[in-house]
Amino acid sequence: MFKKYKIFSSLIIILLFNGFNKLSAQTNTLYYMDGVHQSLFLNPAYQSNCNFTLGLPAISGINIVFDNNAFSYNNWFQKSTNSPDTLILDFNNIKDNLHKSNYANFTTAIPIIDLGFWIKNSYFTFSIINKTDIAISFPYELVELAIEGNSNYIGADNPMIIDNFGSSSMNYHEFAFGLSKQITHRLFLGARIKLLFGTSNIDSRNSEIKITTADDTYALGIDTDVSLNLSGPFTIVRDSTGLIEDIQVDDSDPLAYALSAGNLGLALDMGATYKFNDNFDFYGSVTDLGFINWGKNVINLTQKESYTFTGLSLDSIGTDYSEFDAILDSLDRFTKFKESNLDYTRMLNAKVFLGATYSPADFMNFGFLSKTSFIGSTITQAFTLSANFHPIKWFSGSLSYTAASGKYNNFGIGMAVNAGAFQLYMLTDNLNSALWPKDAKSIAVQVGLNLTFGCGKRDDYSIINNKKLRKDVDFL
Repeated sequence: MFKKYKIFSSLIIILLFNGFNKLSAQTNTLYYMDGVHQSLFLNPAYQSNCNFTLGLPAISGINIVFDNNAFSYNNWFQKSTNSPDTLILDFNNIKDNLHKSNYANFTTAIPIIDLGFWIKNSYFTFSIINKTDIAISFPYELVELAIEGNSNYIGADNPMIIDNFGSSSMNYHEFAFGLSKQITHRLFLGARIKLLFGTSNIDSRNSEIKITTADDTYALGIDTDVSLNLSGPFTIVRDSTGLIEDIQVDDSDPLAYALSAGNLGLALDMGATYKFNDNFDFYGSVTDLGFINWGKNVINLTQKESYTFTGLSLDSIGTDYSEFDAILDSLDRFTKFKESNLDYTRMLNAKVFLGATYSPADFMNFGFLSKTSFIGSTITQAFTLSANFHPIKWFSGSLSYTAASGKYNNFGIGMAVNAGAFQLYMLTDNLNSALWPKDAKSIAVQVGLNLTFGCGKRDDYSIINNKKLRKDVDFL
């Protein structure tokens, strides 16, 4: 009997394997950080004032980002009134803090190589990055069922429908070629074309479970429509009858897995910066607008089943187990999945940034940034206010405030220090998570080290300081 549940535990392990081993991404505070090369990952119109920038492998972007809209430590646990030293799960508080649609997101970007350099008046970039993008979603009804049961859903016309749940997780290599150019003395445009090679993917978002309770007999009807797509180092284990018994992760050759490149994709980043006048600048960018076609080592698992549970006869309890065995045999169908090996395509989780800055002085500005993330059918929104300053040549900093994930106390800080050719930068969107970790729903920390050469010399060649070129297309 316990073997029947092994496949479900295997799916959970797969999600953990694919998702929780890497947790990082760019933070919102980075968008307006003056002189930090990694800003171009958020807006490819960014231009460095250094002739050449080299992001060192791995250490040019050590990042950790976690974001969810449902849980914090204090949502989950409370001290017992009978024993203050004992923590208990507060199920009512958990349920009260849920939304109709709940999510937890993890992303990473680990650089292998990252270059930025000028050729005449064009700023070119090239990077090879390993990325992991994980999105886990679940509806309110799933937790409600676990805590309260199905008492609120009685009658054929009032079913409990559990959908929009599962995971969309992928790991891939990104080869990106970028160009940023100053079109006029006001307008900057940039784009990055990205060739993608997928290594692993788990996608189970297109699933639905329907539970119907009869209002007269309270018979329980369960209908499932579940799909799971896998691509990567996964192996299906079957029992003697040919049924799927387990899904295993093959970690015998992790290097071959890391270098695999059989799933091709394409993506585009686009960005623009517009200098309205000496005080106001406007920004807009779209990142990760693309897809990956998964066709290597593909496993498709699907299930469409129905079952009606009418109850057990009291006379059979303790004397006749045939009724109970018949129920177990019927439930066995919910461990059976049909398998196929068909290619499928999945979109990346695109992001849209819109913002503006006001500069009261040359060495500082105040910024506003809107970030909209598209994660399957889920849309998340974050707003960031920042004060950014560059008082001396070798130092720049930023103070930020972000409203996201239903939390309005996300205070951030960022700084970049240049010492010769070395640039060290550190920033976070959630300084309060370190101060009050039990209330944290989001964590965003980024630390990196770049090598920069010929900095501060580009201004002599830019359109903005060329009076002859400033006379044309002044309307832009």
